[in-house]
Amino acid sequence: LKADPASITHCVLCLRLPLPRLLHIGTMGVEASHQAGEYQEPSLPEGVLEVRISVYKLELTGVGILDQIGAGLAGTYHTGLVVGGKEFAFGGHDMPGKSGVYATKPELNQDYLFYQRIIVGRKTGRQEEVLSLVRQFACSERWCGTSYDLIERNCNHFVSDLCWALLQVRPPDWINSTADGIALSRRRGRKENEAMNEAFVAYRCQFGSSSGSIAKVAGAPDVAVSSSAATAGAQLPRPPNGNGDRSDGTGRARSDEEVRGSKAFKDAFTATFELCWSRGREMLRTARDTCPEGEDVNGHKMKIEVDLLSTCASAAICAAEVVAHAARLAAEARAKQPAGAAVEAWDMAWARASSALLRSWREEAVAGRLDAKPNSEQGIDRRKKVEDALAAAERAAMEAIRSEQARRSESSGRMCSSLEPLTLTVG
Repeated sequence: LKADPASITHCVLCLRLPLPRLLHIGTMGVEASHQAGEYQEPSLPEGVLEVRISVYKLELTGVGILDQIGAGLAGTYHTGLVVGGKEFAFGGHDMPGKSGVYATKPELNQDYLFYQRIIVGRKTGRQEEVLSLVRQFACSERWCGTSYDLIERNCNHFVSDLCWALLQVRPPDWINSTADGIALSRRRGRKENEAMNEAFVAYRCQFGSSSGSIAKVAGAPDVAVSSSAATAGAQLPRPPNGNGDRSDGTGRARSDEEVRGSKAFKDAFTATFELCWSRGREMLRTARDTCPEGEDVNGHKMKIEVDLLSTCASAAICAAEVVAHAARLAAEARAKQPAGAAVEAWDMAWARASSALLRSWREEAVAGRLDAKPNSEQGIDRRKKVEDALAAAERAAMEAIRSEQARRSESSGRMCSSLEPLTLTVG
């Protein structure tokens, strides 16, 4: 359990400010006195030990009063768990095979500013037995110093897991809220990118062409859905073609833009995933309230998260396939329009007619009601609606052509009437 505190980095940012004086979670509460080291444990029967958490703020400036104010506003916390007269904490180092857990005097870790103590509960057992449990816990591979991660495995994660191991209680969420939020964003991003990449590789394999016969027509618009920065610049994996490259089998590299509907597919995927995620996040925020009694709230949260991410990916894939199908039909129809005013009118009419379809498809996907198969009952109904939208765009293009012809005819008539008659003189 020995580690050099000077070589250990353990901290976490928590943007939410803690409840100031009193907080109860089960038997847990904030002790009113905040002076480091002055706490006197209650006189307990033999074989009963108090368990509490020491919460510290980080030294940001080296000036006491400024650190107290600044750390409170930034919400930067370190924690250690106190039991059996010792305070145990976790930090990182570069010594493979060595635990990152170390012990200090309760509330007197010199690397931090003591902030408050949280009484967690009482553990039944002789002091030697309880401390032996802590040492066994600390020596597991999970808490090796080289496994430390500021966001996903820090000092607060250690204290939380040790609290659960001893008392089946978790500390309040505010202690590690920012790290948990960043970690959640990381996991969401990984899942979104993995699902997007896998789905798009399948899409490219299905609709790509070595001959370029269905290559995207230059300038042809996809059915667009606003994208977010969450997947901007995401690298797509190489499609499996037996050669380990991104060629189409003839040695010619095939870019995403050459596959008709690519942009529509990716934009729709991103927008739908974000919509589904934003709708479902409330379940994560209220996980502690909905957790069944006796169940680990962290496990309950993770189950909700895994289910939500899976739902988001499924909804995004369905919407992407449907939107890309419409985009391919639209690209074919647009390619038939003459350049100029007809294409401009077609684009404007298609944008108006298709926008409502896009919204309804995303909503149906998020609700789990969208059937992406083109030949399903929904698929046949969708195609009719898309054809109606394309017909509206075609009518707008034809009207633009007629208007253009009328303007040319009118202009030609004006030019003829302005010419002076020629007279041939015979002498």
